[in-house]
Amino acid sequence: MLNNAIAVANGKGGVGKTSLTANVAAIAAGSGWRVLAVDVDMQGNLGMDLGYRQQGIGDNGQALLDAIQHGTPLAPSLLGVRPNLDVVAAGTVTRDLEGLVGFRRFNDPETALALERAVAAIAPRYDLVIFDCPPSGASVMADLALAAARGLVIPVKFDEGSLDGLEMMGTRVGELRSGGINPSLKLLGIVLFDIAANETSIRAEVEATLREIFGGQIRIFQPPIRRSARAARDMRRDGQVSIEYEKAAAADRRVRLSALRLGKAKGLGAAKSQAAPGIADDYMAVTEGILEAFGAEQAPDATGMLAADPFA
Repeated sequence: MLNNAIAVANGKGGVGKTSLTANVAAIAAGSGWRVLAVDVDMQGNLGMDLGYRQQGIGDNGQALLDAIQHGTPLAPSLLGVRPNLDVVAAGTVTRDLEGLVGFRRFNDPETALALERAVAAIAPRYDLVIFDCPPSGASVMADLALAAARGLVIPVKFDEGSLDGLEMMGTRVGELRSGGINPSLKLLGIVLFDIAANETSIRAEVEATLREIFGGQIRIFQPPIRRSARAARDMRRDGQVSIEYEKAAAADRRVRLSALRLGKAKGLGAAKSQAAPGIADDYMAVTEGILEAFGAEQAPDATGMLAADPFA
């Protein structure tokens, strides 16, 4: 287990895992944390959210494959994606790695620790290592990330599929812990996605359901990440995280106001989302909560006890 590592995972896809990973990594790095983001999803969408796929750079997971298959010392695929932020990339080669790991694990229980061992050599250079996981119900790479991480954050969009994903996560974490692969894995909390600020009754229902599933002690990071299809599309297309998109939206607004004054507003295309400042605030607050929980997990409270663990 890597003491400075967090996995962002859910059994279901499309719930905000990669967006959360990219934003937490970039916001923490922008605040002075030395961060390594490790993409273990063969889709490689972290590269879209951080912008390096749009630039045609990255190794599609070759460095991680070489480290696990051949014992080659792991080096980040990309240095300085943002100041203080390095990346181990994923992509088409990660599919080969998943097949290799899937084959090995039936014959070698130690394969479960392959990712931890590969990253362990460089992990001490960083304050935070954050794994972007594929849906855990469908990927042995997600299992390897959960075996390597000390903390787990689960993003949730509230629908029946997300609830199924939570059940899968609970089962898999229990297996990893009881099997002795990672008995120290702790659930830091849950991040809610796609709930508008004014949808207070839905938010209350969602939180009540989560507390029924995990118990009253579960931490639900606040606020939920609000919904904006325009912002989500723009950010992934342009490789921007929320705080960068907020600045881009403000600049776009100034250009539009100037064009209106000059009578040249036609042809400017679609405006950026007016929700940009709120989305940036949401991600900033959630990142602060995650990092606080991550630090608190290492330190006992006034009673000498560590934070309560709903998986225990």
